[in-house]
Amino acid sequence: MEAAPRRSGRELPEGVAARQGAPEVPVGEQAPPSAAPVMQLEELPARRPGVVIKILLGLVFLLALAYLAGQRRVQALEQRLGIAQLVTAGFPFVALGLIARTPTVGILTDAILVELSPLLHLGLGWIGISIGFRFDARLLDSLPQGTAPKVAFSTGIPFLTVVAAAGLLLLGEAGWSFSFRDPIFLRDAMILGSAGAITARAAARIISGGGPHEPLVLQIIRLEELAGLAGITLVAAYFRPQDEEVSWRLPGTAWIFITLGLGAAVGLVAYAILRRKATQAESQVLLLGTVAFAAGLASNLLLSPLAVCFVAGVLLVNFPGDYKARVTTTLAQLERPIYLLFLVIVGAIWNVGDWRGWALMIVFLFARFFGKWIGVRLGWSQGELSLSPNERLVLAAAPMGQLSIAIVVSALLLYPQGTVPLIVTAVLGAAIVTEVAVQLIVRQLRSALGPGTGEGSA
Repeated sequence: MEAAPRRSGRELPEGVAARQGAPEVPVGEQAPPSAAPVMQLEELPARRPGVVIKILLGLVFLLALAYLAGQRRVQALEQRLGIAQLVTAGFPFVALGLIARTPTVGILTDAILVELSPLLHLGLGWIGISIGFRFDARLLDSLPQGTAPKVAFSTGIPFLTVVAAAGLLLLGEAGWSFSFRDPIFLRDAMILGSAGAITARAAARIISGGGPHEPLVLQIIRLEELAGLAGITLVAAYFRPQDEEVSWRLPGTAWIFITLGLGAAVGLVAYAILRRKATQAESQVLLLGTVAFAAGLASNLLLSPLAVCFVAGVLLVNFPGDYKARVTTTLAQLERPIYLLFLVIVGAIWNVGDWRGWALMIVFLFARFFGKWIGVRLGWSQGELSLSPNERLVLAAAPMGQLSIAIVVSALLLYPQGTVPLIVTAVLGAAIVTEVAVQLIVRQLRSALGPGTGEGSA
């Protein structure tokens, strides 16, 4: 397997500094092929005072916008306008990142992105601990009998269809003879399959509208999230750099145990700290510091911050203690602003101009919908846990949530070369398309069923 050198954690994915349109490259000119794939901290250019002021004001504006978008009143307004699901994917903030990256605006330059790159790791860690903290073991005990095989169908089949379809496309992209000797295409297909098998949590509200099936759909989505996290953990463990610059050389299974052990150690330390009496503000600082430490340590070991912080979150929610209300409040207050800032950086490093990523998106969309439809039909069309045809339709076309985007961004940080940037385009584009499609489907179904019909009928 082609190895990647050890990274310091303050680098950008390949192509960010060299792609056409970067501020350091004159408009209309292409960066030279010899441009470095990443920009180190010591390469930061000097800035004129006017440029520095513009950048600072732009960053303050982005921070304020993310904070305001995380307020409850704004979220309630989004729900009344019917755009909450589209905003959940964060497309407006991804677009802000793209705009801020343009030479005309020049706020998120290569140098600034190097400085802000820890936000990507913090965002991944925060998403991981938020999902883990929702994974209470008591919820698994309350699952109806026969749920596990149904979830296996609705999750495993779309994973396999995406892996098969995307794997063939990526196999041809890398070159047939070379790919069989170095199966990077399989790694990338597994990343795409892990992202595609997950459904957004907000889909439960769209499908059931607060009806009797909403708790069941939420449980299905939690198990799907667990499968997606298992996928990125396996990829990070078994597709490791193997060149002389990598100091640790361990089997893939050992890296899985290191991931679990690191997450458990962070969870135990966080438990020892958080169980002590503290104010809400102190709990916020402690939790932020814990996630930042865990995410940074995981990134330096070339592991996924998602998986490490997820394990820590699972331990925190299942240990006894009266700190859980404070942690729940902290996660609810900070999850959305951190996620939106995370998406701004994602938009800035997104190479949106590569047509191959959009071609992969089309294949990914069809494979995911086909696999979801078969899996939902086989798993949820019969028995006491069956869903209505309209509910199965919406679940099959259900949008991807923040975890799907986090998985591909985590993969981009681990494997900045090759076709992983194309996977980012495929998943980000598909997230937007599926959310718009589901909104249209739900509104058409509600119109067909007549006025006064809730989303639960969809």
